[in-house]
Amino acid sequence: MNRRELLRNLAGVAGTVASSIALVRQQALASEPVQNREHPLSKPALRHTAVFVPGYITRSARANGLSVARNATFMRNIEQPDEPYRLLSRIGLDGDIRQTLLPAHAHDVTISPDGTLGILCGFENRGQVAFDARTLDLVALEGPFAEGWRGGGHAEFVDDGRMVVLSERAPRRAAVAGQLEQQYGRITIRDAQTLKIRESYSTYGIDPHDIRIVENGRYLVAANYGSLPVDDTDKLTVPRSVAEACVTVIDMQSGALVEKWVTDRKDTETRHLASGGLDRIFAIQARLSDAHAETQVMGDHDVAYDLDITSEHGMTYMPAETLQLATAHSPRQMGTSSDQADMRHGLSIEYDPVFDQAIATFPSSHFVFVFDGETGEVITKFDTSRTGLRFPCGVTLLPDGEHYAITGYWENMFVYERKTHRLVRDLCLYPTFFGHSHITSA
Repeated sequence: MNRRELLRNLAGVAGTVASSIALVRQQALASEPVQNREHPLSKPALRHTAVFVPGYITRSARANGLSVARNATFMRNIEQPDEPYRLLSRIGLDGDIRQTLLPAHAHDVTISPDGTLGILCGFENRGQVAFDARTLDLVALEGPFAEGWRGGGHAEFVDDGRMVVLSERAPRRAAVAGQLEQQYGRITIRDAQTLKIRESYSTYGIDPHDIRIVENGRYLVAANYGSLPVDDTDKLTVPRSVAEACVTVIDMQSGALVEKWVTDRKDTETRHLASGGLDRIFAIQARLSDAHAETQVMGDHDVAYDLDITSEHGMTYMPAETLQLATAHSPRQMGTSSDQADMRHGLSIEYDPVFDQAIATFPSSHFVFVFDGETGEVITKFDTSRTGLRFPCGVTLLPDGEHYAITGYWENMFVYERKTHRLVRDLCLYPTFFGHSHITSA
């Protein structure tokens, strides 16, 4: 065989081999299950699910080479740039991300039962916002209950989504002996589309925050911070001066007080709640101290660590026990003393009614706790920073009934399996939120 024939024959063999490889690959792909050829985020049960995150700190956010404050698309809902506004992110489990700015000093999001309307809950400021849950366009903007009042930061839909209940806070002033009732906040019941107030009730507590509707809409449970200034200013001290931290239960038909648990802790606030009914209430507390107290809680951590980015300058979150509550019973501390040492800056908590568990985040320690609904015992706890999720803040049960999501304060969303609490790495996403406390899925 001469050289020309050799090369010609080799070229034919190479072509045949390439064609054979391509055919084998095509046949292999055709024989693979469909779910292995698709991106894992396109699982049918999660394809249309989204997680909503209100971002706090927008000064470092950029889009299209500009600060979001100079980006026309992001600013489309903002008429008064000198008023407070926050970034809202809609993170689709299919990988789609939508973001905009809305005119509220936002803390939490709640979504209507039909998934079309969202409420961006104002906190420590006067604005409450309703928005289109798909486009993120502004639907309504309304002020607080009365002049000088402030948003409490949380809301719940009622009446099949036609109404929304919000927590609201009275003007803050120093405590006067025998006159704490004047500092009590309110829940306001508003038209969901317009946010106009239709009715309101006292929460029977100071500075209400998280609220839950239970027993098929019959009762509302409220966590009331209880902190007040010690002088004529409206500034709170560190540590806090707590006049009456409490959890209250309100009859939604009459507005009457049904039950009230006062913690009697003069430096510890009651902040967040989860509830599966009047026999399944879980309350997260928060205790603040100054920066020097960090050695009390981090003295044995001899490996270099970062600052607690969820805490304000000069403050340190100290351990504070999570409480289990039930009508006609006294509050019960959950977990051992070792567990409670990791309960720093308790933030989000959700009750899983399928497996009778409460899932709570503690960003200052990077821990997630899972409590048994009946006994309050710690089922498991895990340090999310060991798998790459720092400062876990928001937690939400995903509507597929099989998973829940947890988000880091600044970035990243991890997905876990309910009951087993196994990390599902294929479902994790890695967006940036620019600081937040809570998340909501729909």
